[in-house]
Amino acid sequence: MEHPQTQTRHSARNGRYTTPRAYPELVKTPTAAEREATYQAALKLVARIDEDLTRGIRHYRNKAGVLLTTLDEVVRAILDNDLLLPEEQGVEMIWVPAQELAA
Repeated sequence: MEHPQTQTRHSARNGRYTTPRAYPELVKTPTAAEREATYQAALKLVARIDEDLTRGIRHYRNKAGVLLTTLDEVVRAILDNDLLLPEEQGVEMIWVPAQELAA
């Protein structure tokens, strides 16, 4: 999904903000190859999480500390930015963005 960059100006006269102006020329549209690479990286990530859950290798928790036991719960926590990160758990593990996995 593309979101144009916006900029809001502050008017010195009346102290109000003006309507944001969109700058579509600043939006970089991903190429088909980049979209495919991102998709493949996401598939690998989901497969790894599923394997971790199935084997009981790793435990995933949300920020409230609730143990997530299904793949759906973990993916929903990732999408909602509610997954407890390893540094918050005190566990040494490096998270790699999906784009880096595709490279």
